Amino acid sequence: MKCPRTQSELTRINVGKVPVFVSEACGGVFLENQTLALFESPQEERGRALETHLRQFHHALPALDERVNCPACDDTVMLRRFYSPLHVVEIDECPGCGGIWLDSGELPQLQQLILNPKERALLRQQLMSEHRPANIEGMAHLRDRWIKRSDKIDKLFELADYLTRW
Repeated sequence: MKCPRTQSELTRINVGKVPVFVSEACGGVFLENQTLALFESPQEERGRALETHLRQFHHALPALDERVNCPACDDTVMLRRFYSPLHVVEIDECPGCGGIWLDSGELPQLQQLILNPKERALLRQQLMSEHRPANIEGMAHLRDRWIKRSDKIDKLFELADYLTRW
């Protein structure tokens, strides 16, 4: 396989028995389908090991916004998409094989976005408190209007009942 940025040969290495393909020319890495999740956590040894290994090949590239071809599928142009809703890191993903190309320096940025379990629990509590259901009891004008409307409907049914019996 060839690097989509420099066209140099990618080096296959195993990180915790997971194969990844590294470009020693630009510091990018190609991850096969569904393997990015194994490296995105900075708390896990596998993620730290790959990030440390890639740091030695870090080279700045001038045009990271150019579309690139997938290293595994020669004729397939990779899609550019944001990794998270925060729109911090834009990654390249192959629509054919599902592989991910990370340019130099993108893996540490992804790892910074990952929350540890304690942070995730705090965020969950915060979101739940912000999105509590509305308290209807505090809106007396709406409740009173609803009661008046239902009284009118009850009177209409009583009139209809009276007319049907007549």
